[in-house]
Amino acid sequence: DPAQPITIILDGPNYLRWYSAMTSFLKGRKLWRIVTGDNPAPVKRPDETDDSFADRLEDWDSANHRILTWFTNISVPSVNMHFSHFDLAKEAWDFLASQYTSADLAHQYQLVSTLNWLRQESGQSIDEFHSQMSYYWGLLAVSEPKWHSLSELISEETRRLSITSQQSPFIIAATSSAPPHRSDNSRRPRCTHCHRIGHTVKTY
Repeated sequence: DPAQPITIILDGPNYLRWYSAMTSFLKGRKLWRIVTGDNPAPVKRPDETDDSFADRLEDWDSANHRILTWFTNISVPSVNMHFSHFDLAKEAWDFLASQYTSADLAHQYQLVSTLNWLRQESGQSIDEFHSQMSYYWGLLAVSEPKWHSLSELISEETRRLSITSQQSPFIIAATSSAPPHRSDNSRRPRCTHCHRIGHTVKTY
């Protein structure tokens, strides 16, 4: 469908899948460099006639607005309502990246944390536990294109720990940087979660 080039409708949480599909489509149509900014609006050359420049500008602007139209047609209203502020496809593309990349990486980190803490419960069959793990691995596989940025996410999430300390059930124990003092435990940090001495607890 020329008006809806890919089947994935961007709703926010599925940004990574949408990004992957849309990137492939734009590259296939030789329009990728417009959204990256490597192919900006043409500038009139000194030896170019007005008509020639007008034709080149019209061709570029047609491609630019065709991309903006596609973005609108393959996203939900709560997303595409923002596109009216943009005249350039690159602006809309960058806006989407700034809005949803951080959220998707946070979702990745949450899935990794869930898998890390996942344990077979008493009375739970192996098949049930395997299905539970497969479910989370499946969700993680969907966000695979951004795995290379996970280290950056961990740094960012660590920075935000103190800001959102009461908003998540996930617990991270961090070893204290202060050297242990065996003769005086009162000076050593105490974990408020497990009540052991030698580390602190933060929630994000």
